[in-house]
Amino acid sequence: MEWSKLKNVILLMLVLVNAALLILVGAQTRRASRYTEETRQAALTVLEQGGISFDLEDFPDDLSLPFLTVTRDRTGESAVASALLGQVTQEEGSEVRSRYSGSGGTAEFSMNGSFSIALEPGTWALQAGEDYQQASADCLTAMGFSGLLESQAVQDGEQVLTYRQQWDGYPLFSCQVTLHWSDGQLLLVEGQRLDGSATLSSNTGLLSTSSILIRFLAGLNEGGYVCSRITDMTPGYLSSGLSRSVQLTPVWRIATDTGVYYINGLTGDFTSLE
Repeated sequence: MEWSKLKNVILLMLVLVNAALLILVGAQTRRASRYTEETRQAALTVLEQGGISFDLEDFPDDLSLPFLTVTRDRTGESAVASALLGQVTQEEGSEVRSRYSGSGGTAEFSMNGSFSIALEPGTWALQAGEDYQQASADCLTAMGFSGLLESQAVQDGEQVLTYRQQWDGYPLFSCQVTLHWSDGQLLLVEGQRLDGSATLSSNTGLLSTSSILIRFLAGLNEGGYVCSRITDMTPGYLSSGLSRSVQLTPVWRIATDTGVYYINGLTGDFTSLE
């Protein structure tokens, strides 16, 4: 057989093989999609049978966040204090707790990430044309804190704004900061923050969203909790460990008409923290 004819035969065979592979991959993709959809519908049916409606417009994709280990870095605490209070001096403290003071007020930081900064009136105030949300955001930016507003309320005559920390664009549910304002003056910033360098622990073995919902229903029943509908599902992290090394575990935060719950993305463990 001439080479040109043999080459055409080989090319034809390659085209046929590629076509067969595409058909095989397409069939597997369709089967996987059908299985996923059937699994989701089964999970929703189980919830409905448990008396819980699913009020989300779209079914959330499976969790894909990595497990992280964060090594705390406390060297920036003095910079955080100075950002709000001006020049500060570190007072005698311990490895567990450090304290700073200056003309603008005092700041105290603990090893577990909790902190409290008390400001003297006039140290940090609303600027012309600024509202409390913008002033609070400016304050957090100066602190190097990345967060989203969770709530704003008036308590005992004070404007109180609470922000949830963000880690790589996802909420860190264990850490939040509250700012207290009175007559345009910032008086207190307190809460818990995590600062440090992260390393990858693992990114495999996470439960599907369908499995998460089944674990959620089981957790409700085992704990004696009652709800009638799911109103929101948010992926994020919960932190564990009070020492220098902190684990960030991917979780789903599930909001219902009666409360908020967390489901561990790996184990399916059910937790009520709010």
